[in-house]
Amino acid sequence: MNEPEISQGKKMSFKKTVLYLTLSLAGMTSASVMAADGTVNFEGKISDAPCTVSIPSQNQNVMLGTVPAADLASSGSRSTAKNFQIDLLNCTAAVKSAQISFGGTVPTEDPTLLNVSSPDGTSLGTVATKVGIEIADSKGVVISPNTLSGAMTLTPGVASQSLYFTANYKSFGTATTGDANATSDFTITYQ
Repeated sequence: MNEPEISQGKKMSFKKTVLYLTLSLAGMTSASVMAADGTVNFEGKISDAPCTVSIPSQNQNVMLGTVPAADLASSGSRSTAKNFQIDLLNCTAAVKSAQISFGGTVPTEDPTLLNVSSPDGTSLGTVATKVGIEIADSKGVVISPNTLSGAMTLTPGVASQSLYFTANYKSFGTATTGDANATSDFTITYQ
């Protein structure tokens, strides 16, 4: 069988059409590969770190001890406060004060306290009720969770300084017995 004769001009036109079609399909495939599936937002800032938190202060345990439920039998009762501190190193001469925020969940009955939980951080097991953990600065001013404290004065030009705090249990009813642990991340803001 003989192929029908196609003129030279039609062959060239046919080849151009096939080439354009191929390039168009390649472009569509490329476009679908490049389609956005989501967004990433990057946030932050560049600054001189006014101070560095010492490694022991970054992950510490404050032992509140075993407190008899009878000591927390009425709303507003407090256990004996335990001292703890956060040590700051390499503070620049420009830093004058610091504020701190302790993060965590709070009981609806008293949002000035941290919720208590079992040793593994859950509400499983026997967890004390009607009690939370109260944190205060060195002057005894309560620092509510997720709220910046008042400004704590730092001594300009002194490289190593400490921020002092207390923690205790506080009842918001008749406390029941059980585990009473809490975990709190802290953030320091400098002025």
